[in-house]
Amino acid sequence: MTVKTAIQTRLFALAGTALMLAAAGPASAQTAERLAEADANGDGNISWQEMLDMRAATFDRLDRNGDGFIDSADRPRIKAAQAKFDEAFASLEDADVNGDGRISKSEMLDAPAPMFEKGDIDGDKVLTAEELSALREQASEQR
Repeated sequence: MTVKTAIQTRLFALAGTALMLAAAGPASAQTAERLAEADANGDGNISWQEMLDMRAATFDRLDRNGDGFIDSADRPRIKAAQAKFDEAFASLEDADVNGDGRISKSEMLDAPAPMFEKGDIDGDKVLTAEELSALREQASEQR
């Protein structure tokens, strides 16, 4: 595997995880850990804005052709990255509100965030370190 291939594969793996955070699905310890990566300012809390910023950055990475949509035209040519892309794209099926088979940036940003919402016990749109820890524990118990 070339360095370029390895980097692209890793980027798609990370982007796929971020996309899974945007979609509904069961909690997992790995997803809870990825959610913690949204803490852009390093304060130990994850605000709703940080979550949206992570989604926007993920969208920008996956919209490879720059047409404003994530769809099959953005699927990587590198075989190793195709499965991750396909998995991530499939996880966003519910975000495709208009059913056109592609995800717009607004659909991505407006998609439900069940993991975030589940962890945000007090509903203040901020996952505190304590809430995130509880979410991790709950996810690991479900294994």
